[in-house]
Parts: sequence; structure tokens; C-alpha cells
Amino acid sequence: MNTGQDYSIMFYDGASGTIVDLGDIQNVRKQALKHDIKSAPYNKLPRYGYVPDGYRFQFTITRTGPALEDFMVQAEANFNQGKVQKPGFLNETITNPDGSVSRYQYTQFVIFLDDHGDISRDKPVTLKLEGMASSRVAIA
Repeated sequence: MNTGQDYSIMFYDGASGTIVDLGDIQNVRKQALKHDIKSAPYNKLPRYGYVPDGYRFQFTITRTGPALEDFMVQAEANFNQGKVQKPGFLNETITNPDGSVSRYQYTQFVIFLDDHGDISRDKPVTLKLEGMASSRVAIA
């Protein structure tokens, strides 16, 4: 799935091992999460640091079919039946301005369709999907 001119994103479901069709991704907001650390020793300068705490994604998607909603319905049914929930992976491919390609994988990735959109006759339905991942690693 292409997003913009230089990004391609694919979500692999951890339970089934399949690629989930997210629809027509219009916008993605990525945020690195962190914990702030502060040490304030007596009679010394304070010290600061950050502890990485995963990533949060917010997707704006134009609905192109039932695949994403069907996936979420099945995930809810699996949860309610007590089945083990397995996070997946989000793969990101970026074509850089110099023509080189960067590839990253977000591990332990989970999604939740939190806004099913406004339904009307005169425009497509826009969905809002949220995702979280534990880490980001470079892949070849």
C-alpha cells in the first residue's frame, strides 16, 4: 500500500501470518514514545535522559472494502472467546530523495479501528485507525 509519493506500508497479522488490507491510506502520523528521566543530585547539576517506549501511529484511511473492518470483527471475536492475541509487524519502505531505499519494521505491532467514519451518500467513508509498536528495526 502506497502512502504519499515515497512511503509504502504493509501490516502483517501475527495470528494468521497474512497481510491485512488497510484500505487507501491517506495520512499517517508516527510518534516515538518515551519516558523522561531526571536525576537531581545534591550540589551537582541535574542529569536528564530518555527511555524509548515504543511508537504510536494514527492512520486516516479511505474505506475501499470490508477487509479492515472484517479483520477487526474477527479480532474482537477472538478476544471474547479467550483466544491468544498475537501482535504483528508493520513494514515501512521509504524511497529517499537520492533514490536509495530505507526499510524498517515495527515489531509487536497492534491496531485498533477506533473511528468507523461518517457515512453519507456524497462522499467516501474515512476511517481512523490507531496502532502501537514496541520497537523499530532496520531491515535489508
